[in-house]
Amino acid sequence: MPAHIVPFTPEMIPGAAALLARRHQRDRAALPLLPQHPGNSAAQHAIQAALARPHVSGVAAIDGDRLLGYLIGDMVIDSLWGRAAWVRPAGCALAEGQSTDLIAPLYAELGARWVSRGCFAHFAVMPTADRVLLDAWFLLGFGVEQIHALLPLDEIPQPARPPAGISIRHATPADRAIMADFSGGIGQQQVLAPTWGLTLPEQAPDLREGWGELVEDDTVDVWFAFEGDQPVGTVTFFPSEVPQDFMFVPPQTTHLTCVVVREAARQRGVLRALLSCGLAHARAQGFQFCETDWRSANLPIARALPRTGFRPALYRLVRRIDPRIAWANGSTPD
Repeated sequence: MPAHIVPFTPEMIPGAAALLARRHQRDRAALPLLPQHPGNSAAQHAIQAALARPHVSGVAAIDGDRLLGYLIGDMVIDSLWGRAAWVRPAGCALAEGQSTDLIAPLYAELGARWVSRGCFAHFAVMPTADRVLLDAWFLLGFGVEQIHALLPLDEIPQPARPPAGISIRHATPADRAIMADFSGGIGQQQVLAPTWGLTLPEQAPDLREGWGELVEDDTVDVWFAFEGDQPVGTVTFFPSEVPQDFMFVPPQTTHLTCVVVREAARQRGVLRALLSCGLAHARAQGFQFCETDWRSANLPIARALPRTGFRPALYRLVRRIDPRIAWANGSTPD
């Protein structure tokens, strides 16, 4: 008998938590860097966090009174993403031994709701450890866009000597203008081939202001690379604040962000020197891991960070649906 697809209800949370906790155990067996969650309780909190998001809905597959799997997602409506739907890592799990073919009918039911509401960009953040689960999403037309990765700080070497002519130092509040000048670096790189990631020009003033403020925040560590008196690179670290329904960040983790090296200073070991200093400082502060994320098609950073030791833990998958489906839906024109 085929599974029945029904709306996800609060009464299903304990059963869904058991499926998620077991999935996380399997993921951790393949990628031991993942945090060791204390069983169903943490999984239940993660599912509740997913259900607490605005514009959330979910579906479940049942066979009699047995829960075979579930899918929970939420719509995000803002100036950057437009109308987008997201399945977070805690929003998807199947019973052990259940075929991943079940993902298709679950997504068909939930995705139909999103499309009917004009939501044509669908995202799913899935663990890299479960290759069979990833294949199920790939077969539905999803592809990798973003990589979330972890690095154990006990594996990093002592700080490397900067390349000739390059000096590395910690930022101070007096460096606000220097940091603000780096604010367009990531966007300028990501608009290039083969990423073609848009940068909205109206966001530039707020971005510049936000980057400048980082050097004044006591919880943030900003590092600069200089060639002579010219700033040529920067990296930033602060305590990780990943949402609870992402489930992939161990305790004592720092987040790496704002990674920029001027084009003229690339291929010379500047980024390696910046990361070496920043990661060693984080380890000395008591952090045990570093997490970060990058666009998979942003070739300079996608090549550099894995060489540092970052290991992919989650993929952000995306499927963009032709919005003409709203009217080119097989109906006969008048």
